[in-house]
Amino acid sequence: MTPTTLRRGVLPLLCAVLLTALPAAASPALERARFIDLAGRNAALTQYKGKVTVVNFWATWCSPCREEMPMLNAVRTRLAPRGVEVVGVALDDKVSVGNYLRSTRVSYPIVLGDGNTLDLMRAIGNPAGGLPYTVVLDRSGKQVATLIGKLSEQTLLQAVEPHL
Repeated sequence: MTPTTLRRGVLPLLCAVLLTALPAAASPALERARFIDLAGRNAALTQYKGKVTVVNFWATWCSPCREEMPMLNAVRTRLAPRGVEVVGVALDDKVSVGNYLRSTRVSYPIVLGDGNTLDLMRAIGNPAGGLPYTVVLDRSGKQVATLIGKLSEQTLLQAVEPHL
């Protein structure tokens, strides 16, 4: 094996295998994060401990975000009896989110991010800050999956089902 083959092929593969083998750890950034719901009440993701929680960062101006919402609704409806919750974290202001939700049926809780939400997203695995961005937390609140971009139902289920 040449040094180039080792550098380009084996080492990246080995790093990927080792990273996926690491135990999931609680995300202090997510545990500390505080949001406001649309009624103006404080909200925290820690209130969902005991459930597998799908945290979806989105914005009203993000087409892929809007396109995946019906799928998120369906997954939540189907898996809620098995202890799954979906929480949307909107990167817009309250008025924009409220207007959008009046015309779009969303069955899961929506909270509002603030000026620190982009930094939060970067801290938990989305360095570019792209949307949509989804994080799956196991029942103890540990981050077990990070998914960037528009999700298919199959991709989301593959991330959630091992933790049911």
